[in-house]
Amino acid sequence: MKKLVLITTLIILMLSINVSFSYADDIDTGDYESIYSTEGVSDLRNKSGIALNIVQIVGSGVSIIALIALGIKYMLSSPSEKADVKTKLVPYVIGIIIFFGASNLVTMVIRFAEGF
Repeated sequence: MKKLVLITTLIILMLSINVSFSYADDIDTGDYESIYSTEGVSDLRNKSGIALNIVQIVGSGVSIIALIALGIKYMLSSPSEKADVKTKLVPYVIGIIIFFGASNLVTMVIRFAEGF
């Protein structure tokens, strides 16, 4: 009985498989070139590049000014106040890492998106 079920299943499987062959000599891709062109599409670098550059320049300037202010405060403070400046330095460094990491990540995403 098991052999009959197996043979019947194999026969049904073989009959249900539809095999077709295609003999193509050449594929004309000329009609599909317009799909992948960026003509008529706004350029990401032009639109977002200016804003990103402004944000990077302003952020860099603010971070440098804050670093100079913390440095001067650290050098002119007493030993007990130096510990306070050091505690303010930790969030500053984390913020700088996040800011520059995010701005560079956006730049990489824009370059990656322009590649397609």
